[in-house]
Amino acid sequence: MKFAHLQALKQKAYQAFLENQVFDNSSKDPAAFDSLSLAFIGDAYYSLCMRKKLITLGIPHVQVTHLLAAEFVSAKCQSFVYRHMQTMLTEMEKKVCLRARNAHSQVPKSASVQEYKESTALEALLGYVIIAQQEKRKDELMKQIMLYVQQYCEMIHGRSRHE
Repeated sequence: MKFAHLQALKQKAYQAFLENQVFDNSSKDPAAFDSLSLAFIGDAYYSLCMRKKLITLGIPHVQVTHLLAAEFVSAKCQSFVYRHMQTMLTEMEKKVCLRARNAHSQVPKSASVQEYKESTALEALLGYVIIAQQEKRKDELMKQIMLYVQQYCEMIHGRSRHE
């Protein structure tokens, strides 16, 4: 996107925000939202839930909490979770995930292309249920996500390795 076009869109977005108006005539159907926008919301929610979970464990040092949170919100961990959740997704959720996996975005060096695409799909899934206001489904998904994050932790770190 050219800089001038970006600046024009930014101005239009400020105006929409100030007037509390929808940016354009885009669909109000959450499944039709831009995949990366859904992932943007899902990423924030996933990160907040993970941090909340870690804080409630009473870990005495915020640096340790931060290190664990960073690992558990990483593309590697989210990819693991995403692969294990496939059987519990509805057809619509699978479509949202597929669109997100196929969305063009920059891949960080800390993850493979596949891991990054799968983590984006998981985040978009969460963003979708949040925007669709499917509170019960969001809670079900987060409960399952936490279980798979624990499995990931067990697989990577084990219980007896540091006891």
